[in-house]
Amino acid sequence: MIQPEDIRRKASNLYPAFQFAWLDNGAFFPKVIPCDKTVDSNLAVAIESIHRLRSESKEQLGYGYAIEWEERNSRTHGRNGFPRKISFETPQDLLKLIGKEREFTQFTVAVDRIRARYPQLAQWIRSHRRDVIDAASELDGLLQVVDYLVAHPRPDRFARELPLPVDTKFIERNRRILRAWLDLLLPPHVIRADEEHFDRRFGLRYVEPLVFMRCLDEAVQQQANWPWGECALPLHSLAALPLIVERVLIVENKVNLLTLPRISGAIAMGGLGNGVTDLRYVTWLSQVPVWYWGDLDVDGFEILSRLRTVLPHTKSLLMNENVLLAWRASIGTTGNGRVGIALPNLTPEESQAFQVCSVNNLRIEQERIPQAFVLKQLNEMVGTAAAIEDATKSNDTAIHLWPL
Repeated sequence: MIQPEDIRRKASNLYPAFQFAWLDNGAFFPKVIPCDKTVDSNLAVAIESIHRLRSESKEQLGYGYAIEWEERNSRTHGRNGFPRKISFETPQDLLKLIGKEREFTQFTVAVDRIRARYPQLAQWIRSHRRDVIDAASELDGLLQVVDYLVAHPRPDRFARELPLPVDTKFIERNRRILRAWLDLLLPPHVIRADEEHFDRRFGLRYVEPLVFMRCLDEAVQQQANWPWGECALPLHSLAALPLIVERVLIVENKVNLLTLPRISGAIAMGGLGNGVTDLRYVTWLSQVPVWYWGDLDVDGFEILSRLRTVLPHTKSLLMNENVLLAWRASIGTTGNGRVGIALPNLTPEESQAFQVCSVNNLRIEQERIPQAFVLKQLNEMVGTAAAIEDATKSNDTAIHLWPL
């Protein structure tokens, strides 16, 4: 025979269906609980089971499951009352038994307010009932933020600058649910659909990543009328620069970047890591030759592959099997243990080197490759006609923003 704990478990399983019925204004109660009502053949066990079932029922507690009894004459148990039907008669009976009264009230109040203000979110509510409950305590602020951004799309302000009575970290704290709502409520043309970054997606200002840049040709520096040969610029400031360059080198390691030789018509950028895809905003990079130089390991090749999703014409520097074989024995170290999956944007030579690094957990850090070898390879691969100098002869006006 079914026992109270079994009924509570069934009641918990009914809760989502009740939520859906309420959302659809559908009838749900009374709700019969299909169950085994067979009484145990052992008389003592049967008496105890029926006693427990009755003691925790609505009949005794004033809420919960109701039992419809019928009197039967049994050869084993004599003439007694047996449960014929078990059901929940009202929403309160179900909710109180499973401890969801307060939660369900929060849910219904939040749903009514959201649907009244933005009926377009009705389907989202059905699919995200838990999110609605979790957001109930901050619903006022969420609606205020959405109201403002619907009325003022892409405001070009920091979140804390928006004239709203929410704390300065409210939007940051609620980005996930705000993004879901704004994606459904804003016109498509004001959403950067290709952008996962919340602020960029919806036109808010943010603290932009700084891109370190170094002029490798004094002529480029003079043409730009810069007093310095090295600097760090916000991403979109770099994108707006009126630079005329013949080539760009992207180098991960800071010291490697600072010790690059002078190269005709060239600049170098560095310190980007997995943020290399942000360079898609520097649109002029698509018009010039680009080289990338990172570590010979799984991470380095993954960054190169990621960079090519936004700058497909990028070539690699010192990231092939020849370099790997030349220095593996003397400076190769153990990698981070990650086994990389096949990468879509590598050349056959790069893919072979990537597989060697992945299978053998191998890493060759770019800063460990001897400088003489680097200078020789750069001269051959970049193809500059400029003389290669000692990179330590830096411009007197250079501002070193990264320590050597």
